[in-house]
Amino acid sequence: MQAKPLRRLRRAVPWLALLAVLAGLAAVRGLDHCYNISYEITNGDFQNYNPVRHLLAGQVPFRDFTVYLGAGELYSVGAMLLVLGNSFGRSMFATGFLTWFCFELLVLAVCAVVMGKGRGARALAIALCGVLFMQVQGWVSLPGPFGAWLEYAADPGNSARMMRSAALPLAVLLSFALLRRPRHAPAQPTGGWRRFLPPWQAAVTPALAGALVVWSNDMGAAMYIAVALGYGLFLLRRYGRKISMVALRVAQYIAVSCLGLGAAVLLVSWGHPLAWLRQTRGSGAFQSWYYGTENTAKLCYITDYVPQLAGGICLALAVAFAIGIFRCKTDRSAVLAAGGFALCLGMQLWNLLYCLLSAVPQEGPAGGAQALLAALLPALAVRGALLLAGRLWRGKEALARALHRFVPAVCAGLGCLLVAAGGVAQVQSRIGGHEGLTHLPALGGWLGDQAGNLTTEQALAGEARLFGTYSSALEAMNGQLQPTGTDYIIHALGDRQRLHYLTTFQQGDFDLVVTPSPKVAQYERWSRNANWWFYRELYRWYAPVANTFNSGGMHLFWQRTGVCNDLGQEFSVKVSPAGQSVTITLTAADPTFNGVADLRIGYAFDLPDDYLLRGGLYGFLLCYPDTETALWAERGREGGDAGFYLPTDRSVYNIPVTVADGTGTVTLQALPADAAAVTVTEAVVEASYTDWEYFFE
Repeated sequence: MQAKPLRRLRRAVPWLALLAVLAGLAAVRGLDHCYNISYEITNGDFQNYNPVRHLLAGQVPFRDFTVYLGAGELYSVGAMLLVLGNSFGRSMFATGFLTWFCFELLVLAVCAVVMGKGRGARALAIALCGVLFMQVQGWVSLPGPFGAWLEYAADPGNSARMMRSAALPLAVLLSFALLRRPRHAPAQPTGGWRRFLPPWQAAVTPALAGALVVWSNDMGAAMYIAVALGYGLFLLRRYGRKISMVALRVAQYIAVSCLGLGAAVLLVSWGHPLAWLRQTRGSGAFQSWYYGTENTAKLCYITDYVPQLAGGICLALAVAFAIGIFRCKTDRSAVLAAGGFALCLGMQLWNLLYCLLSAVPQEGPAGGAQALLAALLPALAVRGALLLAGRLWRGKEALARALHRFVPAVCAGLGCLLVAAGGVAQVQSRIGGHEGLTHLPALGGWLGDQAGNLTTEQALAGEARLFGTYSSALEAMNGQLQPTGTDYIIHALGDRQRLHYLTTFQQGDFDLVVTPSPKVAQYERWSRNANWWFYRELYRWYAPVANTFNSGGMHLFWQRTGVCNDLGQEFSVKVSPAGQSVTITLTAADPTFNGVADLRIGYAFDLPDDYLLRGGLYGFLLCYPDTETALWAERGREGGDAGFYLPTDRSVYNIPVTVADGTGTVTLQALPADAAAVTVTEAVVEASYTDWEYFFE
């Protein structure tokens, strides 16, 4: 009786050792990532950290705060900060660690699929992770596109995409590993309850697939589809023409995966599934028109989708794995092929679904497919070389056995050596000091010029209660959380979320409102325009009390004036249709007026009845601020990043119009230009304000 647990322990030790080495490499990446914790105001690192701050403060996910990146990033980073301590600097370590570790899980899944046997998979995983680790550390330069392919794995980036993609390798490693576990699985189900719910094939795999959907909504959907198709192909191989048995297993898969999803939603939302559903639907429903600044940034026709080379290679490999499912001699080998199919299809499907749902032609997470190929192509090459060597070395079993024992040990030694070398390099970099950087204890790390700026801003804010449209370092230093639970205004998606955001702002008693300076954060120009539903309220009741230069060079600080700030400027409005676009020109009664007008427009957006038959997917209405763009061009800045989109399912909407020397112009453009049309039925100026972001500084 005691021998069986000991055997299990002996089998587990090599895997635990492998995970320890991989964790060591990931720790080096994490230390490298947190050496300098400087950040961008409207992007990246605080987007990864802010939800975790809410979680560790005891707030309920999805109900009390927005979980934009999914439960996987939230809980994995949160778990690490529970151990390491809650600070921005340590969150940078955690995200750097998890980004590389999630890539290592992808490499491990690839090696398990390609090599099959545990010893070979472990050896190849350590070897591949070690070589690719040296590439991202800059210690070696691999030939070909490996440097570009590893961008997702090298850095958390704007949206923690490598962490979000981990749902796929986790599903493959867990669910398909369980499918392989019975060495002599029956070809058909036995009687009794096993006929309807055999424990591995029909319960655990779909339950895991369903539960991992919440890891990240976009990758979760792609993972679920890919795993379901791989599982379905395995069932077809298993039962052949017995369609009734396949249908039974598919029904079981759907039912059990839905139960797994429901259980996971209850768990990650702390018993508030409706909050999860509202937030998920709210995000998905409004992304298609909300993001974008130019008329080339949208996917109008299916033919606008720009295929990626890496994605095409992944699809070709998915087809090869699908064929392999039916050509394999054993069910165990077929399960490996199904895992390879799910990996290759899932990564490209992630990019495709992202582009289709977000209506972008090529800016989806293509790096997922590239990261997969960075591991899969070398693994296939090694596997091919081993098969060739096996044919050449027939009759030399002693040599093969020696290599079988020697190579894994060498790979393990290489992994340990790289961990040690990386650790020494990190220690040396810190012994040498942080030249040009300043330590901020409140953030738990070292920053560049931002350290002085943040110190100035913190002194200016004092104990004030803050409302930030891009909550980040200042709120973290002062121990405050964004009152609406949505740290970045761009994540207030959907009518319900935006109403909550605006209502909280209107009813709250805030001492200071903090917005990024458009001089420092160029995308603030777009954010002001796209989120005019909020900024029109800010302009009406608040005015800046500190500008970019005397507030630290990063933000504007606004304070309630106690009166309505409407300047009451009178305008004449001219609407000029021109083909698929409409130009609206405002002329102030005062020819010297500089400011911004709150313009209410009534409009109708139309697409032809046969648009879908022509391959059409979406129609869009772009508002291009001509005067605003010209002002920035005069200042030597780029003219882009100011256009914004209007919802096409509305008939009335308010937009800002920047007015310079008495005149302001915007152009509405219907997309696609060869099909869509826009008609402006009304244009009324409701208010006018000082355009603080353009004329105050």
